[in-house]
Amino acid sequence: MGVQSIARPVVSTPAGERNASAGTVLRGVLKGVVYAILVLWALVSLLPVYWMITTSIKASTVMLQIPPEWIPSPISFDSYQTLFQHSDLPRWFLNTAVVSAAITIGTVIVNALAAYPFAKLRFPGDRTIFWLLLSLIMVPYVVVWVPLFILVSNLGLLDSYWILIVPGFASVWNFFLFKQFMQTLPSTLIDAARIDACTEAGIFWKVILPLSKPAVAVVAIFSFVGQWNSFFWWLLFTNSSDMRNLSVGLAQYRYQNLIDYGPLMAGATISAVPVIVIFLLFQRYFMEGLTVGALKG
Repeated sequence: MGVQSIARPVVSTPAGERNASAGTVLRGVLKGVVYAILVLWALVSLLPVYWMITTSIKASTVMLQIPPEWIPSPISFDSYQTLFQHSDLPRWFLNTAVVSAAITIGTVIVNALAAYPFAKLRFPGDRTIFWLLLSLIMVPYVVVWVPLFILVSNLGLLDSYWILIVPGFASVWNFFLFKQFMQTLPSTLIDAARIDACTEAGIFWKVILPLSKPAVAVVAIFSFVGQWNSFFWWLLFTNSSDMRNLSVGLAQYRYQNLIDYGPLMAGATISAVPVIVIFLLFQRYFMEGLTVGALKG
């Protein structure tokens, strides 16, 4: 009986599958490289924040040593104690919080009220007035500083909460963001409210404003953060230490204590904590703020 050879079929991988597999591996490698670059960039970006916080809790004897001490040991809060004893930090913090909160509330209400007629109503000259308001964005702030200071000085409003809060209510940028967002809201809701005998004020407060919560959140967050970090406005219109905010007060403390880095870092940490907390809690709205003004009705 002869031995009969059995031919086994050769299984070959199609070229398309090999290419797909190689493409998947390449995409995975590229994705890993991108993630590594992003992580490295995040670490580099966070390094100044880490250095600020660790310097504020270092002992004064090791603060300027070379090589630097990356992990504080022992931890010392003497810098915070020195800052509170030799500055008006609680008053600066109170001024910053009060003015930032007042401007945030005021700018949301004022700019939303101003944007509603341009977004949903029609009146003579509405487009002309809108473009005139929008053209104010092109006026450099530095042009108006001197005449504005003279006006405020003649009115006797220097070193007062009036000049720090009231002008912050009006913002062309916030007005534009509200208008663009309100244009996307369906006009049928307004027509239904009018049929139910709702006044224009009622339509705004009961229909338009509740539906504009994303725009309200974006404007409120950016306004609060912007006012919290405001520097030049406070520097120009305040004279006494009691009316300074954190930014100007810490800058003043720096020039009075040029080599006292510990208290400076302690003050910077205290100033940064509210902004960091707000960003972590509402970072989704920060991202929406990049596109909300580009919406079309």
